[in-house]
Amino acid sequence: MITFRPLKDSDAGLLLIWMASPHVQPWWTQGDSTPEDEVEDALNLIGSDEGAAFIIERNKSPIGYIQSSPCGPDQPEGALGLDMFIGDVSLTGEGLGPQILRQFGDDLLARGATRLLMDPHSANDRAISAWRKAGFDIVETRGDVTLMSRNPKLSA
Repeated sequence: MITFRPLKDSDAGLLLIWMASPHVQPWWTQGDSTPEDEVEDALNLIGSDEGAAFIIERNKSPIGYIQSSPCGPDQPEGALGLDMFIGDVSLTGEGLGPQILRQFGDDLLARGATRLLMDPHSANDRAISAWRKAGFDIVETRGDVTLMSRNPKLSA
């Protein structure tokens, strides 16, 4: 069973281990950013209006991280940007990514999000594949970034 637990300050050590791991760091830390910087940014979302951060749990064991934040003025009101990773490398490649993204996205759309966006690195084929399996479509590729979106399903 997949659940999403709000991030706590006490998760900092686990987040740092995950963000420094070889399957996460190249895609999560960009430019001069370090895993420590990224952990600090995640912790700054606790209690913030700038977004929401969660530990992904499977059967009550932490396996990853996911966050959402409001998009800028170039997107419709209610659009949210998402970022996530599975921290435990032994759990990658099992289809958990699409399951997590679908479940988290369904919840956000049910709560009124108007559009969900993700911008994985264009070379991160595993992430792009997971997002596509979760119902996201490629909007465009700009340099090193592939913009992907998922919109609410329109009822007939």
